[in-house]
Amino acid sequence: MNLRTIGWLLGLILSLISAVLLAPLIMALALGEPWVPFASTICGGTSVGVLLLGSLRGAGKSLNHRSAFLAVTLSWVAACTLGCVPFILHPALQISITSSLFEAVAGFTTTGATVLANLDSLPRSLLLWRSLTQWLGGMGMVLLGVAVLPMLGIGGMSLYKAEAPGLSKDKITPRIAETAKLLWLLYLSLTVIGAGLLYLGGMSLFDAVCHGMTTIATGGFSTHDSSLGYYNSGYIHAIVTILILIGGMSFAILHRALTQGIRWSEHPELRLYIGIFVVATLLIAIDLRTGMPDEFTNSSDSLEHAAFQAASVLTTTGFTSTDFARWPPLSQAILFTLFFVGGMAGSTSGGVKVIRVLLIVRFSFAQFFRLVHPHGFSAMKLGSRTIEDTVLQGVAAFIGMWITLILIGTTLVCMTGIDLFTSLNAAAVSLGNIGPGLAGVGPSHTWEAFTPMAKLTLIGLMILGRLEIYTALVILTPGFWRR
Repeated sequence: MNLRTIGWLLGLILSLISAVLLAPLIMALALGEPWVPFASTICGGTSVGVLLLGSLRGAGKSLNHRSAFLAVTLSWVAACTLGCVPFILHPALQISITSSLFEAVAGFTTTGATVLANLDSLPRSLLLWRSLTQWLGGMGMVLLGVAVLPMLGIGGMSLYKAEAPGLSKDKITPRIAETAKLLWLLYLSLTVIGAGLLYLGGMSLFDAVCHGMTTIATGGFSTHDSSLGYYNSGYIHAIVTILILIGGMSFAILHRALTQGIRWSEHPELRLYIGIFVVATLLIAIDLRTGMPDEFTNSSDSLEHAAFQAASVLTTTGFTSTDFARWPPLSQAILFTLFFVGGMAGSTSGGVKVIRVLLIVRFSFAQFFRLVHPHGFSAMKLGSRTIEDTVLQGVAAFIGMWITLILIGTTLVCMTGIDLFTSLNAAAVSLGNIGPGLAGVGPSHTWEAFTPMAKLTLIGLMILGRLEIYTALVILTPGFWRR
């Protein structure tokens, strides 16, 4: 276990976050808003970061897989801890330390759940910081470190595998540092394009920038209490729908498609991802048109909101165009099902991931073949790749652990006095990094009403979901610490 290198990485992460905090600090100074919370956080984060970087400068930069798991988990915990300080110190909020940590974790994990109300009246510098937490967490802070300072040597790939979501950790180039740089460049380009399109749609420059960051990060933080429903614009809803669908795609596939002309139709996961979105949109649109004809007076209106909300939930973004907790039961059931799907592997979204859903469904049907033909043999393929049994076992284990954690989280939240359905929704959307759910965690509710114990439980679920469960859980096993 290379603790010196882990400490060096923590110093790097704290220093990078402190540098990003300069943006809201400058905005606060320019607009005459409270700036001390940001300045204090920068001073503290920079001091600790520089101390770790300086004192551990001679540390070896290689990391084995065990050290990488610990480094990534501690990096996310350190980032969320530093990121919550402005919320604790800001005079406009007056919220508890637990609530501040919840807000920061919801930001960095791109969950989008919030304890804050009256967003429209909050200082812009604070809203900018909320958006930046999601933008940083969308692509991954450790991946940012690998891209900015490729000094980790062979440890860089271990970190990439430990942090990057999904089954496949595709490298666009042979060098992991170059891969990280290309991914971040693509991420930044999509952010700028998204912000520009939203600005052309009538958003203010500030709102466009903030929503550009939280959209491509599939995060869901908005600058308004009513989220994207504030604008009541079909154009903005359409642009955001497209952007979050792009954010839910594999960035490796997206990069290859843009640079090498690879046809997306060759990828089964992509076809299923688009197929789930289309089917869910059509079913919800029909249900809204027939079940709420007074509110959705025409087919285009129901299709607009159905597509927006289906994309938002499928990609675990959490934006809302209206309060979908008031929708008919069938629409709510479809959205609740989408809670458990998520985007593609290698995207900024959370959830189980489409690739796992695809594999587990194919594996289930393969069992019928084996029952009918017990002595037959049928290799399972995904495109041109043959899927090994070890991969299927890993998928089954992941889904089993996912369900187990939701049940544990639901039980712990219920113990604080929250009703069962709200607790189940809170646990599911926290582990899936989604944000708003149904019942007591619907779009019209904040999460401030939860007790500190419930919030800490949900914080744990958000971090576990962002790190694909095993990266964080493995460090809690006794075997991890044995030589």
